[in-house]
Amino acid sequence: MNKRILFVDDEVNVLRGIQRGLRNMSKEWEIVFCTSGAEALETLARAHFDVVITDMRMPGMDGAEVLEQVKTRFPRIVRMVLSGQSDRESILRSVGPTHQYLSKPCDAAELRQKLTRAFALRDLLENPQIKETVCRLETIPSLPAVYVAVTEQLRDPNSSTARIGALIETDPGMSAKVLQLANSAFFGLAHEVSSPAQAVSLIGIDNVRALVLAIHIFTQFPPEANALLTGLWEHSSHTAAMARAIAIFQDVPQAMRDVIFTAALLHDIGRLILTAVYREQYASLMSTTGGFGAETWRAERETFGCTHAAVGAYLLGLWGLPDPIVEAVAWHHDPRTAPAEGFAPLAAVHVADCYDHQLQPDSIDKEHCQVDEQYMQQVGLADCLAPWWRICQEVAAQGRKHV
Repeated sequence: MNKRILFVDDEVNVLRGIQRGLRNMSKEWEIVFCTSGAEALETLARAHFDVVITDMRMPGMDGAEVLEQVKTRFPRIVRMVLSGQSDRESILRSVGPTHQYLSKPCDAAELRQKLTRAFALRDLLENPQIKETVCRLETIPSLPAVYVAVTEQLRDPNSSTARIGALIETDPGMSAKVLQLANSAFFGLAHEVSSPAQAVSLIGIDNVRALVLAIHIFTQFPPEANALLTGLWEHSSHTAAMARAIAIFQDVPQAMRDVIFTAALLHDIGRLILTAVYREQYASLMSTTGGFGAETWRAERETFGCTHAAVGAYLLGLWGLPDPIVEAVAWHHDPRTAPAEGFAPLAAVHVADCYDHQLQPDSIDKEHCQVDEQYMQQVGLADCLAPWWRICQEVAAQGRKHV
């Protein structure tokens, strides 16, 4: 079945240009054009669509209003902005309902690539209910203590981007959101951003303050979820530290180290999403399976029809995070199914994830968290396992000293 895309723009010449640029995709995609927000909503009510791409500045109903309506009424649809509008007020209004923001003029090849990726990500989730839930999410809740610390820093006139960035970098939900913004066209950055701290610096403290305090892009879990989330936060932090140590040992460039650290920090973000949406059900599942290991992963598939890895990768992909991060999140439990060769973020995250479970003194998942040695052979990294194990032991020992 062909994918269906709806473009909304009041400038007919823009729509004609898009039609010409995507003509060679007509066998795979059915493309429909509307010249107003009202017409777009009427069209969506009559037929199924996979993606809506709208201009921001239009008479009557602007792009932010269109996407807010789409999010509420048709939540399974991927929502994008394609606009030359870049004033701060419009950007802030469209942050919530927009999955990705593209700037005009947009090269046809880039537009094809963005759409192809969005369609591929949709296939990761087999459960339509969860797909709908993920598409509704504007942010991923954070631990209350971190949320309070960040908001206090943002209210402090003497605070700095370095201090705020360091705080955000400790929280997977906040990290994912600032990376979504930094990697969109909202702020016109010329390269992909993989470090949450760098994202805060590039976005700027005034923009972060407005987004957090006025638009509320960060939210917090209720206190009763703390017990469930603390173990997840600790595991994510430990895995990120181990993966970064592996990257340093491999002597990869700093940019690659940032990607690996962030991928490891976010590798279990799907668990945060499931906790946010199905807290009691997911807490019961984790209690039954005993923790964060492979048994929980298999139980997720039986209960929800998909795993936390697919849920996390789907949202991060929709939000436009760099491909190596999304791939590491998607396949960290079954790396052999990934199209990877040689040393990549996936390898470091997969191994660090397994080793952290094995090195936790009270872990009951040790027998279920084994490194996929066949995968390591396939990518030519089997000989790295012994030194990586020693490195992760050292990181774990240093972490316990500071507890």
